[in-house]
Amino acid sequence: MSRQVSIPVVEGIIEYVFNNKELLWSALHAAGSREGGNDGNKTLAMLGDAVLKVVVLDDLIITGASRGNQRTDNIVSNENLAGICTTTGIAQYINGNPSQWGEQQTKTKTATIEAIFGAVFLDSGKKIDCVRTAMAALGLDARVG
Repeated sequence: MSRQVSIPVVEGIIEYVFNNKELLWSALHAAGSREGGNDGNKTLAMLGDAVLKVVVLDDLIITGASRGNQRTDNIVSNENLAGICTTTGIAQYINGNPSQWGEQQTKTKTATIEAIFGAVFLDSGKKIDCVRTAMAALGLDARVG
């Protein structure tokens, strides 16, 4: 999907408008995609995974829930993130690896959601609350039981 179509649609889904649209465009490139190269969105995904965990741990502290809380474990699971990527429609905007035909793999969808959170974090000047808002737009809120 083109940059002109993908960026505004995904911004609407996550309820965050990027100052640097290139960050979101990079987040939408899976490893091995034509424009993303071998690594694609891996670095943004690593950052996003870490930020996601910080937000969830912060929510645990706010709510007083234990580390073993099943709800929070489910929030960060690959299956949950991949499912959200599909149900929100973000999956159709992933620039995938041309060698992978058909539907995007769970790993690719998970990495894309995490990369989007990493991109929001960087674009916002490292504001955790901006990531929290994007997470909430996708239904990822450990504070809601």
